[in-house]
Amino acid sequence: MQLARDAEFQYAAMVHELKEQQKGKPAREKNPHIRRCKNYIYSHLHDKLTVQSLAAALDINANYLSELFRKYEGISLSRYILHEKIERAKNLLTYSEYSYIEIAAYLGFSSQSHLGAQFKSITGCTLRQYRNKYGVNS
Repeated sequence: MQLARDAEFQYAAMVHELKEQQKGKPAREKNPHIRRCKNYIYSHLHDKLTVQSLAAALDINANYLSELFRKYEGISLSRYILHEKIERAKNLLTYSEYSYIEIAAYLGFSSQSHLGAQFKSITGCTLRQYRNKYGVNS
């Protein structure tokens, strides 16, 4: 299990670095706290993530981390976490046959309806509509 988490963390770091290079901004220009924060988010998307839990894991003050994240990324940390979870949900809806409740539980949502409401607020469609439109079995 630890090996899988380490591989996931390494993959997240490589994807992040690649995205930074594509933007024309080398990763070293970014704040190291933000890089560590994003890496932690990518490797713990299946957990219930809060600003406080992230700050504790990174050994940083929660208010400082929030302000720093908004400064460098232009979005609140909690909103960023939600967007990343929704992106993972979209991927699972497209390429897996997991039920909606399994996806919600995997991504740390309190219920399927909570995931559904958050998903619709961001994508504009329901979980079923998204799966019907983009799923590989559709």
